[in-house]
Amino acid sequence: MNYFGRKKLMKNKEPLRIRIIRKFYGIAGDYDEYKEKEVNRIGNNAFMGLWWYFLIASFIALFFAFKYPVQTLWVYLGSNILVGLFAVSLYLIIASQKSRLNDVEVETSDLKVVKKKVLRAGVLAGIQFGISMYFLRMLMLYVSGDGNIVSYFHSPKNLIMSILQAIFFGGFIYAIGRFRIKRATK
Repeated sequence: MNYFGRKKLMKNKEPLRIRIIRKFYGIAGDYDEYKEKEVNRIGNNAFMGLWWYFLIASFIALFFAFKYPVQTLWVYLGSNILVGLFAVSLYLIIASQKSRLNDVEVETSDLKVVKKKVLRAGVLAGIQFGISMYFLRMLMLYVSGDGNIVSYFHSPKNLIMSILQAIFFGGFIYAIGRFRIKRATK
């Protein structure tokens, strides 16, 4: 029974929840008790901070919603995106680095292979990001009604901007991957 990759899924005994947690926190290697405890601690701290933020922000938005409903909505949405994406993500990155959740210990003999894997991951992430930004901008133009999609699609300026975004994002992902590699000490 090898339809739709079922055999592959059955080989991997790790539950989906653990795979998602490992991907989200950038955990490499085994997911042992220490890493599980640290992930739970970091996740609980992030949740408690977000809970208090949303409670206070909703209370403040409630007061301003009657007099300035549109402005309140935009400020509330913008601040939620900033706090949710940037502040919490920054906390998760710093906390998982402090607890050494995402360090990759590599033997000296395997260092070249791991560096090539990191380079490949950076290139693929850059390509994916560049393509998605190109089409996302096109979608935003369509939704907002500001421009013609066909002219955007054929514009070399937009293509060059997407390529530059892909290069910078891929380089950033590559740099992060390289900094995570630690040589194993015997």
